Amino acid sequence: MRCRPKLVALDMDGTLLNKSGVLTERTKAAVRAAREQGIYVTVATGRMYPSALPIILELGIDAPCVFYNGAVIKNPITHEVLYEKPISEELTCEVLDFYREHGWYLQIYHEDKLIVEDSSDPRCKYYESIAKINAVALGDDFWNFCGKSDKLLGISMQREVFENMKNLTEEYFGDRLYIAASWCAFVEMVNRDINKALAVKMVAESLGIDREDVMTFGDGGNDKEMLAWAGVGVAMGNAPLYVREAADIIAPDNESDGAAEILERYLNL
Repeated sequence: MRCRPKLVALDMDGTLLNKSGVLTERTKAAVRAAREQGIYVTVATGRMYPSALPIILELGIDAPCVFYNGAVIKNPITHEVLYEKPISEELTCEVLDFYREHGWYLQIYHEDKLIVEDSSDPRCKYYESIAKINAVALGDDFWNFCGKSDKLLGISMQREVFENMKNLTEEYFGDRLYIAASWCAFVEMVNRDINKALAVKMVAESLGIDREDVMTFGDGGNDKEMLAWAGVGVAMGNAPLYVREAADIIAPDNESDGAAEILERYLNL
């Protein structure tokens, strides 16, 4: 990067937000200062659009933003879909059958709705508490869902089950889906031809910004590609080793306002 960035792309959970899911005043001030200095700021998150939008609006971000790990790019002001690359109906059904056969929990992201079998399931409640959004429960019809999906998410709070779910999902679908594990609980699946790096690249190109003028921040397995791609990739101190290894800079953790600290350094605040 020649000097300060022209575009900053920030992951949300574990990066922008602290462990309580809160956007601190220091982080808000750093993002506001970046925008006041003419730097474009975007969010690149695995979250669904309705879940991420309140935080984006709180930050005053008006650049195109990345959702569902890159499967959707939207304008947060007009709500216009600028890009979408869903998982096919056929492959969505195949994953549903695979997860039902193994007795694993799965949720579907379809047309900005979170679709589950049973909204009283503790794994659903856990996710709802993070995303601040209510799921749509289909009951037994969930496993007969027919349609494309922007993202599929398997969840297990049991480490052994999670590892087995992650490994078998990668074994059976790794050549047909982009798969990322996060928080030692989530197995995230999107179209194989997309990830956050490719989506942030599209945002940068739409703004006339070169790769070397992009700074990205992240902490999870779904962030490693965009950390490696950017002119400067910043991994949070709370990121696992394999994610930190993809970055140029290691920030303090999200509980210590690590993203704000790096922005302050580059913006001379």
